[in-house]
Amino acid sequence: MIKIYVNTFKGFEEIDKDKLENFLGKYIIWFDLFNPSEEELEFVKEKINFRMPPKEILGDIEISSKYIEEKDYLEITLSFVIQQKDEILVEPVVFYIKEKFFVTVRYRDIPPIMIFKNRANFQKEFYQFPESLFAEILGIEVDRIGDRLEVLGNKIKDIWRQMFTEQSEEMIRELAFYDELNITLRESINEKLRIIPKALKSPLINAHTKKDLRIIYDDLVTLLDYTAFYMEKIDSIQNSLLGLITIRQNEAVKVFTVLATIFLPATLIASIFGMNFKHMPELDWKYGYPYSLFLMVFTTIVLLLWVRRKGWL
Repeated sequence: MIKIYVNTFKGFEEIDKDKLENFLGKYIIWFDLFNPSEEELEFVKEKINFRMPPKEILGDIEISSKYIEEKDYLEITLSFVIQQKDEILVEPVVFYIKEKFFVTVRYRDIPPIMIFKNRANFQKEFYQFPESLFAEILGIEVDRIGDRLEVLGNKIKDIWRQMFTEQSEEMIRELAFYDELNITLRESINEKLRIIPKALKSPLINAHTKKDLRIIYDDLVTLLDYTAFYMEKIDSIQNSLLGLITIRQNEAVKVFTVLATIFLPATLIASIFGMNFKHMPELDWKYGYPYSLFLMVFTTIVLLLWVRRKGWL
């Protein structure tokens, strides 16, 4: 699907293909390609000479190939983190900037793009340069990363408080999920930190947008520090949680071991007097049965008192 927007003083107005010629050179024209067909890609190629990388390799592009700068255009591929319930997705988006044209190619709904479009229409924003759209969308994604990290930090604190009263496999699974989310956000931040300096050196990006990109870069550096802190915090909580679970299991094993030790002498006595050899004198003894019971109870009580005195129970 392809949608064509023109940025006027009323925000972004969607237009038909046949009206495209009326706005060329006057306003920024945004080609928003969502899961595009070959015909739609061919149409954009014919208009502005944009060539889309194959979808199969889009998510596997090397970091050195995610920023392409030629004489009259920029092509930037960035990854956007999408969290859906217990699933973490990393979705690549291609940005193409040339003269008054701005192209986005995506295969999934990208929240920052939707937020940017709605915000620009609500505030009736007018942009002079297409790279400004790129910086705005990137800034929204950075804000979303910051919000996710804030929520992540609160979740980690909650688990830290709970683990001293409850230790469960569910908590370990939660920590593993948050660890994966933190690492994914960290990788996304690192990707952007490597691409933004290249854009700052480009003569195709205006000075005002470069100023915005520098602010975004500084924010990403700060967020990267948070991911490093959370990585250490999660690792520390995982080790503590596993240690507490191990202690709890050891306590259970200790109780069973002590109980087995207490009743071991009684079992030994019962085994001895349970033998039926012909010349055992106790077999014909009148008080043999109560004597053996007394002996078993006595040894059990003595051992139980001794264990309690040692503090093992």
